[in-house]
Amino acid sequence: MSSAVEPQLITGRDCGSCNACCVALTIDDPELQKPQGYRCRNTQRDNSCAIYERRPQTCRTFYCSWRQLKWIRETMRPDISGVLVRMHREISRQTGEERMGVIFMLLNRKALKAEGLAESVAAAVASEVPVYLQVPGPPGYTSSQARMNDALLHAVMTKDKPAVLEVLRQAWAQGEKGERRRIVLKPLRAELSSAETLETRSVMPTGSRY
Repeated sequence: MSSAVEPQLITGRDCGSCNACCVALTIDDPELQKPQGYRCRNTQRDNSCAIYERRPQTCRTFYCSWRQLKWIRETMRPDISGVLVRMHREISRQTGEERMGVIFMLLNRKALKAEGLAESVAAAVASEVPVYLQVPGPPGYTSSQARMNDALLHAVMTKDKPAVLEVLRQAWAQGEKGERRRIVLKPLRAELSSAETLETRSVMPTGSRY
């Protein structure tokens, strides 16, 4: 694993009131399910978790990369920047080799203007870390995703920040037109009707997409 993506919790970076992962991500755990773009039903008005002390293992072990990677800028906390960065395991089709990369999930269009986005993306590309840009679909639908290293390499190597941002803007525009599929999760309990999907039991779609 590249030293650039060796996860280690960073002192001083705490979740605080941020609960972007409780909304943006699909959770498919034996104890809890929800599709991306919907608030977890255990989220309270102050963004805290109603079952924090007994939350599922999936939730206990997840940390976004803002909390784990020093080269992700301090300003990139998800609820402030609109960018949720997380680790991604990439497997080579040719060799079967595994590499760790990062996914920059832009939670809304305003995230393209987030302070530190260009610098954080450039740091990953310069370190030859696989970088993916993820563009959200409507709540309950899949997102589109593209590997960005080749498209960004020249702009990063020439330290051209405006060019980096332009590449990201173009990728966002293309991603918005990407194919979407409805996320269907199997019922948690056998007694649930096969016609009942988690989406009908989830609440409060977010104001922003994803």
